[in-house]
Amino acid sequence: MDIYSPLNHLQSPIWIFDFDHKQIIWANDKALPLWESSSHNELRSRDLGKDMSAAVEATLEEYRETFKQNKTVKTWWHLDPRKVGKNLLCIFSGINLPDNRVAMLVEVIGDESSIRRELAFSDYSNLALLFNEQGNLVSANTVFTKTYGAELSNLASFVGDSDIAQQWISDAKNNLNLKHSRLCWTGKSHIWFNIETKWLSDKSQLLLQVVNITKEKENLKRERYNAEHDFLTGLMNRRGISTALKASHHSSLPYHLLFLDLDSFKLINDTYGHAIGDKLLRAVAIRLLDTIRGRGLVARFGGDEFIIQVEDRYASNLVQLTQEIISALNSPFYIKNIGEISIGCSIGTAQYPKDANSFETLITQADMAMHCAKKHGRNCSYHFQPHLAETLYRKNALRHHLSQALEIKDFELYYQPIIDLNTMLLKGFEALIRWYDDSLGHVSPAEFIPLAEETGQIVPIGSWVLRNACKQLEKWNQQYDTKLIMSINLSRAQLKMSLLDELKAIIEEYNIDPAQVALEITESAMLQEFSEAMPCLDAIAALGFELYLDDFGTGYSSLSQLQNLPISTVKLDQSFVQNEHDSGKAIVEATKAICNKLNLKVVAEGVETKEQLEYIQSCNFNYCQGYYFNKPLSVSELEKGILSTLLTKE
Repeated sequence: MDIYSPLNHLQSPIWIFDFDHKQIIWANDKALPLWESSSHNELRSRDLGKDMSAAVEATLEEYRETFKQNKTVKTWWHLDPRKVGKNLLCIFSGINLPDNRVAMLVEVIGDESSIRRELAFSDYSNLALLFNEQGNLVSANTVFTKTYGAELSNLASFVGDSDIAQQWISDAKNNLNLKHSRLCWTGKSHIWFNIETKWLSDKSQLLLQVVNITKEKENLKRERYNAEHDFLTGLMNRRGISTALKASHHSSLPYHLLFLDLDSFKLINDTYGHAIGDKLLRAVAIRLLDTIRGRGLVARFGGDEFIIQVEDRYASNLVQLTQEIISALNSPFYIKNIGEISIGCSIGTAQYPKDANSFETLITQADMAMHCAKKHGRNCSYHFQPHLAETLYRKNALRHHLSQALEIKDFELYYQPIIDLNTMLLKGFEALIRWYDDSLGHVSPAEFIPLAEETGQIVPIGSWVLRNACKQLEKWNQQYDTKLIMSINLSRAQLKMSLLDELKAIIEEYNIDPAQVALEITESAMLQEFSEAMPCLDAIAALGFELYLDDFGTGYSSLSQLQNLPISTVKLDQSFVQNEHDSGKAIVEATKAICNKLNLKVVAEGVETKEQLEYIQSCNFNYCQGYYFNKPLSVSELEKGILSTLLTKE
């Protein structure tokens, strides 16, 4: 067989198998140990067809047909020479013999000990089953019977369904080479197999090439479980509960979706650390499961948010159910090494199919409702209302258009006069931002400023207002040869030490006296992290800027805060100025008395009538602003004579 000597350069075990004579007609030296053979002559003398099963013989015939199409086969093969079992990963290919017949060239590229990765989803062998036209088992190869026994008798029992068995035979007869993944009965146990079917028309037999994929199925099942469950709590995650609802017949029945968020959970993490927070989340999960008790599904949405699905028949009184959940979570949790921890929760609810037909939409709706529960005081529940969706749509539209407006600076400043009550002349202006959008029309600052606060866009917007208001102030200084005060609102988010450099740059660029600029901060903003804002406010005052406390009376600040703030002026909220009842007048007079004691000036906001003006004059207020004098006006409107009139006595 010297014509095959070029194959000797290959490093792996190789042999050539003669299909017709069922013999090995050539092998290299590395192949001898695999066959438990002492010499090439001894190996060539073996009759391999003597113990060959019909199933294996049919498989080899399939290989021969494959080789005629110049294709190769890579698979695991089981050898049992001299009763020594061996599992080999082989590449089978066709090779032409000198007499023009096709033989099979076998190259061993690994065994079970050297290729563990290839073995991960295999039982280390090829399996073959041969059935007759009636579906009765004709033959199984040795490795099948050795692994699974010889109890299997027919195709119907193998696939577990006589109709499916007949369908496979019928499809195979029609030359449909089909592939299946199926849990099958081997005669002893159920095993997952990948199966390829082939009809042997010359023998009227069905050949099944079978590969055990049980390990692969187990791994996939484990991966799916991990993908659909929360690692921390063991609850289903968002994907898991969505899959469970779609797979369940209950998905067609009415149900309630509850979106639950723990109140003040961030405080727990900040105080005790995330490890304690994780323990608390696990405890919450257990308590939720215990509360629902089989009435529905519980999942962790993420962070400190949970989703609960309860069928309508188990929640005839939804308010009672949500209160039951809230009460359960209100009971203290005992955490080892920490002690008792108390939390609350806010719950939003939505109903299928009344509110929405899709799970994802229900989540969005319940989430909206949950945020409403937060606004209603927390530790309560709120059911979704259609107007919430309209509000969210409007909010998203505003967010998008506001980003565009910020990019192109599509804003305008209006100015409302502030009158000195001693002289009844113009003291200055409050700069007020206005926004007109081509799609949304005029958008009220009361609507877009809170949104900008929420998104962080308020900082660049505030910077734009600062710069443009001061730029306008410079023009009026030169045009009217006067020193007006420009009052500009500041957001709490702007009160950072970096603001100082920005202010210095602006007054230097526009050559403005800092005393001409009054920076207004709201009373409610000062309640947030008061001590952190103080260094910035002190530094601003030290630069010579005026500081006003805006909307006084609405933020419930303490007198100690009022005393400690480096402010020069208080602006009394218009709700008190316009209140004609004795209670409103009492607050107006008390505010003026307090400010006198603290040596602070007072501005009355929202003066709209002559009676209101006369009253605040009688209370000796320093300044006022309101529609009685002028509404906020554009620069062009002010410069059409109004500004000149306000600067001189009539």
